[in-house]
Order: sequence, then C-alpha cells, then structure tokens
Amino acid sequence: MKRSVWIASGVIGLLAVLGAGAFTAVQLLTAQDEPEIPAGAQVFEDVFDDGSGNPVTVQTVILPAPELPTDEFSVGGVFLRQEDNSYFVGTGSTSVSIQVENGETSTAVDHSGPEVEVVVTGDTIFYEDITKVSFESSESKEQTVQQEVRPVEQPSELTKGASMAVWGERRGDRVVATVVVFTEGR
Repeated sequence: MKRSVWIASGVIGLLAVLGAGAFTAVQLLTAQDEPEIPAGAQVFEDVFDDGSGNPVTVQTVILPAPELPTDEFSVGGVFLRQEDNSYFVGTGSTSVSIQVENGETSTAVDHSGPEVEVVVTGDTIFYEDITKVSFESSESKEQTVQQEVRPVEQPSELTKGASMAVWGERRGDRVVATVVVFTEGR
C-alpha cells in the first residue's frame, strides 16, 4: 500500500498569497489517485484568485527529506489543537482555507477522517519543514520540490491548520510519537 500523502508546505504559499488579500484554499490529493507520484511524496493543489477574478490551480509534489524515516508515517493531517503533551490532528482528505478581510485573517480547517491524538514524550524528535515552495502560476501548473527539514525543540504552540506528519506506535485513535514533522506559516 502506498504511503498516505499529507498537506505540507501549503501554508507557506498561502501566506504569500494572503499578502495580496486573495482567497486561498489548499486541498489534499490521495496517492491512490495519482499512481505516478513516488511513495512518501506530499501532493496538494493550491487554488487561488490571480487578481483578475479567475481561479488558478497549481499542483505541487514534494519529495520526502532524507532525514525522515522511510517507512509509512502513522498519521498525517492538519493540526487542530494542543492539550498538554498531546496534539490533535485531523486526518483524511484535508483542506485549509484562509480568508483575509479588512486586515483580519480567519482560518477554516476541514478534514474527512477521524481526529487522532498524538502523544509526545521527551524522546520525540521534532522537525520543522522549511521547504521553499512558490505557488505562483506557471505554464505547466505542476511542480516537484525536494523537502527540507530542520531539527527543532518541541513547539509550545502551533497555528491551527499547520501540517503534521507523525511516525510512532499507533494505538487506536492515538499515536505515541517518535518523530513529528510540522509546517506552519512564517
């Protein structure tokens, strides 16, 4: 079975688009729908208004960083909330919509799968995804990028809608994490 894909660096591109005040939505694609996508790749579509009122879609494939485990991650999705040493992640097909109106930003997160609790310990390794991705419209409307991550301390606070991928021991609707990768806007 191919590894699930998760929304990752979309938030970076979202913030660039939001500077122009445009509406942006990122939607997760499934690996089963895209057999030519390498296992472990993150695949998503970014749909935004190019300023003329016309929606523009760019598909991005991000190849996994070599520092990360090569086996299938236990859970991937969008960050919903944190309680003590637990992060709650929305799974399945996910989308994050960010609207800027009168300088105020609002974030809406949707997911089709279950909410999974990710329990972190003192041994959990955290990486921040620092992949540089441009979501500007291109002739091909597709791009492939190599993921870059850096080790970090456990974040005390994450932004709702941040992307998360977690490796660890799955126990029902809970994962005890060994490795966590997250991406949030800068």
